[in-house]
Amino acid sequence: MKRYTTQGMAPDQGKTSNVGALAVLAGATGRDIAATGTTTFRPPFAPVRIAAMGAGGAGRGFAAERLIPSHGFCLERGAPMVEAGLWFRPLYFPRPGEKTWRQACDREVLMVRERVGICDVSTLGKIEVHGKDAAQFLDFVYTNRMSSLKPGRVRYGLMLREDGFVMDDGTCARLGPDHFLITTTTAAAGQVMAHLEFVRQCLMPGRDIRLLSVTDHWAQVAVTGPRAGEVVDAVLDGAAQGLGFMGHRPVVVGGVAGRFFRISFSGELGYEIAVPAGFGDSLVRLLVMQAETIGGGAYGLEALNVLRLEKGFLTHAEIDGRVTADDLGLGRMLSPAKDFIGARMAARPALVAEGRAQLVGLRPVGPVKQLAAGAHLFAPGAKAVRENSLGHVTSAGFSPVLGHMIALALVSDGRARHGQRLRMVDHMRQLDVDCEVSDPVWIDPEGGRMRG
Repeated sequence: MKRYTTQGMAPDQGKTSNVGALAVLAGATGRDIAATGTTTFRPPFAPVRIAAMGAGGAGRGFAAERLIPSHGFCLERGAPMVEAGLWFRPLYFPRPGEKTWRQACDREVLMVRERVGICDVSTLGKIEVHGKDAAQFLDFVYTNRMSSLKPGRVRYGLMLREDGFVMDDGTCARLGPDHFLITTTTAAAGQVMAHLEFVRQCLMPGRDIRLLSVTDHWAQVAVTGPRAGEVVDAVLDGAAQGLGFMGHRPVVVGGVAGRFFRISFSGELGYEIAVPAGFGDSLVRLLVMQAETIGGGAYGLEALNVLRLEKGFLTHAEIDGRVTADDLGLGRMLSPAKDFIGARMAARPALVAEGRAQLVGLRPVGPVKQLAAGAHLFAPGAKAVRENSLGHVTSAGFSPVLGHMIALALVSDGRARHGQRLRMVDHMRQLDVDCEVSDPVWIDPEGGRMRG
């Protein structure tokens, strides 16, 4: 009975259900339970109430907490921690005399733009792809070609779902001929891993492809700003010298083998150093100490968001499951020379038709200077009702570099509206703001700072 029904096997080895099964077996064989025999009971010996199992499932005990490697350092510096993409991350690092979060955020943004900042970015999803068919696999998963990537180089990539909409973006580094490391956004790490496994098992079966999620294995720290090279050279004994934009190389940090990337999520000169997770806290402390000697320091999520807004970089506020590559201004990343997941569905008439919402920038031009994520946009003079909405604000923040608030938004035929004025209405916050539509890139549109 046990072999054919799996009764009493796996997690169900307790007395609770086994007694019931033995009674059924005893009845079927015309004997009592004692004559039939019993199994070796393991806990629970008595039924357990569901309420007891879920007793801790309230408040912070409801879900597991994931802490970044530098969590202890962040708490020591007084950083408020917030749950973001299942991880607890620092919002900002307050200093004496700062009374509001905005003061800290503005200082950190200017610090990165003018000197150097350090940020723990370990929460990014990290997936290693191995095998002689790994390059072909990544060509099929990404819209752009990864098989032409040379060892020691990194490439920005875009993934679509099978319905043609954007799933995620990230980077792909070639560590060896048959060895790649891809990164995902923090929030989509699990989704992308499941997607890759589906493709490997169902769409490309029998190929030499091996996937390994290493998000928790590696701590990764960004060093960003015009003086970033000074910090990494001091810590890595000149490793930054000669490494071009979107390049990577192995390094040794204090006797620990690591990986060194030249990539940027702020638009400034930027590097990322990866070491085994157990050394992450020490690495952050070392880099922050070195940065503070030249007027830099640590920065948190608030500044990170403003920096990427100023550069027009994307997060899942923009990649909301309803946008195409062309909506985001990334249509040129859809390679016409190869097949990839979502290629045909992305070409459906409705997904390339006029009137689709496209990514733009916004700035306030009227007496009210506040912008709010989630607010809807209307033509001047139009009644602020759902039927008249031209789009919505995806992200907003104050830019201390520009001296005013900026936002990213998805607006119908947005790229044709540059220079036009729209009305932003947020009924919940009681905001009614005149805005000007612009290109989404506010800082260094040519990219010279991060490539120089």
